[in-house]
Amino acid sequence: MIGVDTSIIIDILRKHIVLEKLQNYTHEDLWTSEVVAYELLYGAYASKEMTAEKIKYAEAILDTFITIVPINRKAVIEAAKIGGRLTKQGQMIDHMDILIAGGLLAHGCKKFLTKDKQDFERIKELDVLSL
Repeated sequence: MIGVDTSIIIDILRKHIVLEKLQNYTHEDLWTSEVVAYELLYGAYASKEMTAEKIKYAEAILDTFITIVPINRKAVIEAAKIGGRLTKQGQMIDHMDILIAGGLLAHGCKKFLTKDKQDFERIKELDVLSL
């Protein structure tokens, strides 16, 4: 299983070359988080170019994920541990990113595909991948 970040899904929405690079993975391999769903849909609704068609396309991409991990107590505890450690180390990253990582890790997903490697690499439990 490999967690997929918002940055990768945005590239899919913009029809960049990402889809070709993801062909090595099955739908079962690729997971994402409800936090990623929120970030993606928030961005779509906040966009000046927002249309009903774009919203439907974003939702359709999310619907292709068989596993979208929830933000439950287990995920929140894992995220809090990560955030606390990063804060103590003076390396804090965005809370949304910590919730994404915490949720995936709490559900057993340790590989993570993102374009934002710099921040996520601070989370030692994740094996951060890029395309």
